[in-house]
Amino acid sequence: MTTIPLSGVALREHEDSYPASIIDPYHHQRTLRDLFRDEDGFVAVNDSPTGGGKTMSWLTPAVESGEHTVAVYPTNALITDQKESIERELKTHFPEREDGIKVLHVTSDTIRTKYAEQFPQFETNREVLEALLRVEFSNAEQVVLLTNPDILVMMYRNLYRGGFTYQSAGDIIRELNEFTTAVVDEFHRASRKEQNTLLFLLDEMYDEDDDYCAVSKLVFLSATPEERLEHRFREAMSAPYSRVTKSDQKERMAFSSPPAPDGWRSVMPPTDLDVRRASTFATGDVLLGEDWEDTKSFCAREGKTVVILDGIHEVEVVTKNLREALPNQRVERIDGFHGSEKEEKLERFDVLVSNSAVEVGIDFEVKRLVFSGHNRASFLQRLGRIRGRIDDGSTVREARCYVPDAVASDLENEVAETKGRVSREQLTAWLEDVYEDPREPETFDWRYSAAEALAHVKSQAEKYVESDETVALEQGDERVERHFSAHEEGIGLKEIKQFADTVSREVKAELQRYRGESLDVLVYDVSPDSENELKTYNPLYLLRYGDIEFFTESEFLRKVPSELRGEVESKADYVVGFCVYSGSVPMNEDGYGRSVTFKSTSDVNEWVYRESDRNNRKPKKVRLSIDVDSVSDGQGRISSLQKLRDKMEREDNKILCYALEQNSSGAKRQYKLGDFFFLYGLTTGHWDDPGCVALGNDALYLHCRVEEEASKLNFDDLGLDLGP
Repeated sequence: MTTIPLSGVALREHEDSYPASIIDPYHHQRTLRDLFRDEDGFVAVNDSPTGGGKTMSWLTPAVESGEHTVAVYPTNALITDQKESIERELKTHFPEREDGIKVLHVTSDTIRTKYAEQFPQFETNREVLEALLRVEFSNAEQVVLLTNPDILVMMYRNLYRGGFTYQSAGDIIRELNEFTTAVVDEFHRASRKEQNTLLFLLDEMYDEDDDYCAVSKLVFLSATPEERLEHRFREAMSAPYSRVTKSDQKERMAFSSPPAPDGWRSVMPPTDLDVRRASTFATGDVLLGEDWEDTKSFCAREGKTVVILDGIHEVEVVTKNLREALPNQRVERIDGFHGSEKEEKLERFDVLVSNSAVEVGIDFEVKRLVFSGHNRASFLQRLGRIRGRIDDGSTVREARCYVPDAVASDLENEVAETKGRVSREQLTAWLEDVYEDPREPETFDWRYSAAEALAHVKSQAEKYVESDETVALEQGDERVERHFSAHEEGIGLKEIKQFADTVSREVKAELQRYRGESLDVLVYDVSPDSENELKTYNPLYLLRYGDIEFFTESEFLRKVPSELRGEVESKADYVVGFCVYSGSVPMNEDGYGRSVTFKSTSDVNEWVYRESDRNNRKPKKVRLSIDVDSVSDGQGRISSLQKLRDKMEREDNKILCYALEQNSSGAKRQYKLGDFFFLYGLTTGHWDDPGCVALGNDALYLHCRVEEEASKLNFDDLGLDLGP
């Protein structure tokens, strides 16, 4: 164990005629407001620290200007939280404008339920969304649309028409052209593919004719952008680029134990951060094992403690043990299966045990923090849960982070060479060096994102007459080269197009969506403490740990209450199964649940037989089946599993995959993927031993890793002529 003594962070306040007059704004808030006032268009990045007022930095000038704004958030839960927060800010700071501003909460669920009920004459999600926007633009002075990136991409690429094609001209939802400002929150949490998709589309939206798309002000709220992204913002985007934060001592100050002086506000307190060792998804085992006595005493002390882990099963067992060990403490749990009464839980907890459900968008006062850090983004995001003013000059907050062995060793070496408190900027720099992200292969941009962009450009250009279509294609090619070329590696537009020709049509079509495909089942949750609600969830967790029973769609409709049947019907086409969840099954003596392995179908067997050499195998959409072994004492057998298999194996439930004929542990070691990269066991009719498979976008990342290692960009192996 080593301790990193982190400095607090204070931002300078300015007396100013800021529109929200009771606020003394920070520099980043004033700078972004000046951009709204003085510039016709821009791309701005606000990387001020957690708790530093990033939401008000865009909301205040957007309200002041009266501009219609679309703000995108990475999770639907965060959209809900932000809607409540923004409405509070409007009521507090803009009471005279509150009634004229409509804040819309748009997700796939609200479109299918709340808004579908509002516009019953329409059948499709697209028609409902168009009707909603048309009405609100007519009735409100200003519309602030809060949604997720998936919805924005579907709106712009017209994926609501039933899927991406090459023949149909791109036709965005017309009401999208009313928005002049686009805000992207938590941009650093997006994967490389997702970042590429958003940057390319928003750049194109900025350049579009105003009659087609009027977005001219682009705001990214993010952690400090790494060098690659800084270059993309500055060199690839058409709009003038601005970083609206300043890290110099005039605007941002590191401090130790005393409170920040007058004129400054502390936004992150000094914190003693203990770095400890645990494998990903095994922090709970360490907390309840070798660190158990220490864990109990840490959580039992005065003040609120938050524990943030990786897996729901970890959350469950840690919650159970802390409740038994701390009978005088209020131990609460929030996760995907225990999200009800969230506000009440946050108000009353002494100890809160959760996972990524509380990483972003939730405000609470916390004195101590325990968290697992499986990658750089989660490390910084979870550490940022400790924030706010320090009223007592002697108070230093406490945090414990559990990281993999290699990360812990590297951080120990860094701390050994440092004297005094460590700035947050220094910690961020350390984490960039010690974490390797498997979802950041260097070749992904020109191997897959460029192919995605070229297919999109072709579809969008078809909306024009022939002469304008030629111009649109030329402009699109130029944008693709700006965003995805790697000239230092000899990769320009010509090479990009040649690589794009090797990507299958089905992969290009799949790339048009923001996120990759995933396997989800529709769950009716009847477990203790649940509200008997419907939710979609990854079946792998349920199969390992859940007390579950699967049903056909018709059987499931009879199991759920009548008021939920409409929701079932609206989601049925997007899931691979239906089940009732009653809680968890008992674990075996080693603490493990069932063993789950994917099983090949004829699709998989033909694929791996025809492409037996992994260096020639390409990601492909195939049907998968599944095998499940009960826990060691025979408990937890799922007698209804065949009903899941029947639906998974249907032709319309293919999923993008990339398979390797080695086990997942070996593949993770060979390609340096880490424990948080999801590889699943795969048995086939052609391999003696089980192999492994990656799904969705992870299949593409893994393919890039294999290509980078095996061929070292050997273009001849790909059949490409890269000569002059």
